[in-house]
Amino acid sequence: MRVRRTLVALAVIAGIAGAATLAAATSKLPKPGTASQVAALVAASSSIKSLPTNLLPPLSEASRDSPGTYDGVAGRTCAGVTKCVFGIKTSKRTIVLFGDSHAQMWLTALVPIAQRDGDRLVLVWMAGCPVANIGVWDASTHSVNAACTKFRSSMISQIKTLAPTVVLVADRTSDIPGAGNVLTTDAAWQSGLKNSLAQLKGPKTKVAVIGDISVYNVNPPSCLAAYPKAVQTCTIPNPNPKTHQHFAAEMAAAAAVGVPYVNPQPWLCTKTCSAVIGNMVAYYDAFHVTATYAEYLSVVLQAALKPDVGL
Repeated sequence: MRVRRTLVALAVIAGIAGAATLAAATSKLPKPGTASQVAALVAASSSIKSLPTNLLPPLSEASRDSPGTYDGVAGRTCAGVTKCVFGIKTSKRTIVLFGDSHAQMWLTALVPIAQRDGDRLVLVWMAGCPVANIGVWDASTHSVNAACTKFRSSMISQIKTLAPTVVLVADRTSDIPGAGNVLTTDAAWQSGLKNSLAQLKGPKTKVAVIGDISVYNVNPPSCLAAYPKAVQTCTIPNPNPKTHQHFAAEMAAAAAVGVPYVNPQPWLCTKTCSAVIGNMVAYYDAFHVTATYAEYLSVVLQAALKPDVGL
């Protein structure tokens, strides 16, 4: 169990590797929840009215509760299969976590799994660059993001050469602008993801998709700060009708290639998604699960992946 650390550099100097060991100086986190425990907390989350007094992380820290807080290398783009390595680094069994920031956000859930099972975990990610083979619009250049296209192609080649045991793919799918700054269609997303998954899958490599999450229209920590006695003011419907997300397209692409799809929505939402689950802040911004809550989901994530990819 990690203990929240205010000075990550101390862990780096000490040679500690992996987000699960980079923990806080103030309070211990709860043990990862079982399926029944997670389900119970999520079911009760819509009834939370006031912020718990033992909130984790503390609200003042919630907006910084990302993997990059616990290991500096995880907070930067991980370009290549040797840049961001966690778990048991000398292991012959390698798990690759590949995608954009929605892959990175699951790091604190996967590091404990890798450590328990003796696996080497490699994070490969680039902000705003999905694994799905689509053109992503770059507002700064008013053109398709060439760096993303190059990164995706290069990383798929490197991962194939590495021939890992498992590749876990996770992307943000909400409101992704494509060529001409027009929202990507479901058909384009499905086709693009199918293309990339087919390339990643190999005789010795199993692939699985960790599905996307519902995203907010407001920043949850800021909303909770404004409404500490009215937490449900900060909920969103599930799915959120104010965003366009490719949940079905992701699932269809995985099915077409014959790879498993893990749906994380029941671990976060019922008919609504609460910004607080149990005594934990669930999101550190509008788009990402907190490192604290992701780690809490370690056991249920492994249980969902184990039957198909042996994680």
